[in-house]
Order: sequence, then structure tokens, then C-alpha cells
Amino acid sequence: MAAFAVDTPRAYEANPGLIQFRSAQPVDALEIKVDGRRYRLVGFQRPLRRGTVGPIGLPSRDLTVTVVGWRDGRRVGAVTARNVTGLPRASMDVRRVSQTAPKAQVRMRVMAKPPTAAAGWIANLATGRGASYNAAAQFTAASTVKLPILITALMRTKADLPDTPLWGPVQQMVRSSSNDAANEVLTMIGGSTAAGGAMATRVARSLGATRTDVAAGYLPGQDRRAPPNAVADQPELPCCKHTTAHDMGVLMQSIVEAAAGRGKARRMGLTGRDARVALWLLSHTSYDGLIDPWTPWVTAHKIGFVDRAWHDVGVVFTPQGPLIVSVMTDSPGGASEAAASDYGRRLLALARSGLNAPKAQATPVAKPEPVTVPDPLDSFRP
Repeated sequence: MAAFAVDTPRAYEANPGLIQFRSAQPVDALEIKVDGRRYRLVGFQRPLRRGTVGPIGLPSRDLTVTVVGWRDGRRVGAVTARNVTGLPRASMDVRRVSQTAPKAQVRMRVMAKPPTAAAGWIANLATGRGASYNAAAQFTAASTVKLPILITALMRTKADLPDTPLWGPVQQMVRSSSNDAANEVLTMIGGSTAAGGAMATRVARSLGATRTDVAAGYLPGQDRRAPPNAVADQPELPCCKHTTAHDMGVLMQSIVEAAAGRGKARRMGLTGRDARVALWLLSHTSYDGLIDPWTPWVTAHKIGFVDRAWHDVGVVFTPQGPLIVSVMTDSPGGASEAAASDYGRRLLALARSGLNAPKAQATPVAKPEPVTVPDPLDSFRP
């Protein structure tokens, strides 16, 4: 065992201040530094050789995080992780979406939409409430189905993804939405684009994305559910690579659940580290998409667009909890990015305001007496 090691956070992950450490010498305090400055001190009642702290919440931006172990005022060791995207503490407080918010459901039906076929699926993972419109209608998937390819690649890779040959093509597939890289990833995980596509389709359907078809690769050089999963307006659909607003939302939800250490994707082999790597990749894409421009918070998303379609699915990590927005638009004569982006803005606004938990009758609670807690490092030597 290393004298002092930190398993979480590591480079290339989104992290809400979850700290996992191991130490040959027991430690009685951890110091967490952000970009070289002290951010939080955590003291233990008894010295520990290993443990988990948090999530304590981190600033919502790209960070360098250093974890320092202390024992009796002496520094035991320190580990630094770069390329960490900070998330709020509530990012791991997630509930599976199981309730429809009635008022939000009505508002989605009457909400202004692009003049062509459109669909939306929104969810508040802090409350487990959601709403949808036309969420089961199948659309030309474009690059959105690179999301199940990413999930499948992470599940199939036993080693840490950034340490494998897959890391380069996966980064290009997600961050630049490269079709050639997607074909390379499918071949590496399945032996061929057809076999890899079939594998990703099976994974998607196992996670509840039952109307999604990844098919067999991309053309080279081109780039009872709640809320209701119903069809209101099915666009004319060309062959292959289909998905729905519901399916994309459910797949994004599965990644967030796995990052919190729960959910079906976690049981299928998507580890917490895998999911946090996926969220880092999805929050560092080259395209702003239809959701990210409308929020100041970290947004992990996967956009898809071709001549006839503009889609995006994303999770927005607000301080109150994660919001998922899945938006799809289609027009055989050419879809409008501006109209799709405006629809994404409306859906995000509704997700922020319309999916909160119902208000309960307030019960007076006696205020506790304030308690002063000493700084565990007050007596430590620098």
C-alpha cells in the first residue's frame, strides 16, 4: 500500500466533493485544497487507515484538487488530481423518476414548440418528478446514440478508461462528436461496427431505452413510465439510428444514478468512477448544444444534429439537485437550430420551476442551540 493514496477524486472525472482515501499510517484529519488553497478541513473522532468523506460539494468549474492526510499535527501525505470538474453537494442526492408533475405536464403540452415535430422529457432527480411531451415518438438519432456507445464502452472496459487505448477515440467521439471515432470505438468493443452497435443497442434497451437503435456505425467523415412515454406527433422516419426523448433522458439518468453508486447501470457494471468519467467527458464537448447556453451550472450533454434534426440531452447540476432535459426536433425540409435552442430553453426553465416537491404543511420546529466546533488543524504545525 502507498503511504497515502486517494482513490477519489482522480483526473478526468466530475466530482461533488466525494473523497475516498487509503493510508498506511492512520490519519485523524483530511485537508481538501482547491486550486492550491484550503477549501475544507475534516476531522475524525478516531484515526482511520481508509475512509470515505462527503460529498462536501465543490465549486462548479474545472479544478485541481489536493487531499492532504494529517496525524497528530504532522502531514502524512498528499495527492493531487487535475482535470476535475466540481459539482454541487446535491449532485449525488438522486431519486429515480417515478412521478409526473401534473401542472408541468399540462404546460409541456401547451408550450410553444418548433413549427415541425418536437419532443421533450424533463426530470428533477432531487424530487423524482418529471414531465414529457411526445416522448415515445422516434426521431432520427444522429449523434445522440453515441451516449449508449459511451456507456457500453465503459461497462466493457475493466481498466480505468483514461489508462486504455479506448481513451483517445472515446474522447473524440464524445467531445468532438467524431463519427470515425465512434466507428473505432464500436469496433474495439464489439469486433465490428455492426457487432458493437448491436451490443450498445442491447445495453440501451436493458436500461429502459426500449425504442433506441444504435445500428451499425456511422458514415465516415460525417459528423408504464412516469412521466408519460407516449406519441403525440410521429415524424416521418428514415432508416436506422432511432431514439426518443424518453430514451435519451433515461440513459442520462442511468449515468447520474451510477455516479451516486446506485441504479441498474451500476448493477450492470458501470462503476461510480466510470460514471464520473462519462460526466466529465459530456461536460467538455465542443458544441454548446440546446441546454448549456441557458444555465450557469455544469451541464453534461450529448448533442445530435443532421440536416433534418436538432437534438440534445443533458443533465444540469444545480445546487438543489440534477435536472435532466431531453429535447428533440425534426423537419424533413431542414431543422432550425435557433428554434430547437429556444425549445430547450423553455424546457429547462420548466424543469427548474415546475418539478419541485409538493409543498407540505409547515410544522414549527424548535431551533437547536448553536454548537462551536474547533478547527481540527488549529494545533497542527504547518
